Amino acid sequence: MPRYREIYADLRRRIADGEWQIGDRLPDLGAFMEHYNASLNTVRRATVDLRDEGVLRISQGDGTFLAAPPQSTNDELLERLRGAQAAIGDAIAALEAANRIDAIADLLEAKGESDAR
Repeated sequence: MPRYREIYADLRRRIADGEWQIGDRLPDLGAFMEHYNASLNTVRRATVDLRDEGVLRISQGDGTFLAAPPQSTNDELLERLRGAQAAIGDAIAALEAANRIDAIADLLEAKGESDAR
């Protein structure tokens, strides 16, 4: 994955996680260059892509501001659905195991009653 896409994805995640609120000014490109250990062009490309999506508003001389939360991509939605599917599968397996244990306990109890007669 190109470096600017890595930075883009990380900024997108940080925004989605609430690191900045709508209207907040983000750090300048120099700070991002240092944070990501990347060139100006690389950082600028990542922020321009976010601007093009409507997430950032870039104002020459004023800075970069959070304009809107990022919309979930199809890949992000699929990842969340797969996580939910796995959690549901785990819950079903746990319930099935609990039901088997209850059924075995019932059988043992019934056997104990019949042995006592």
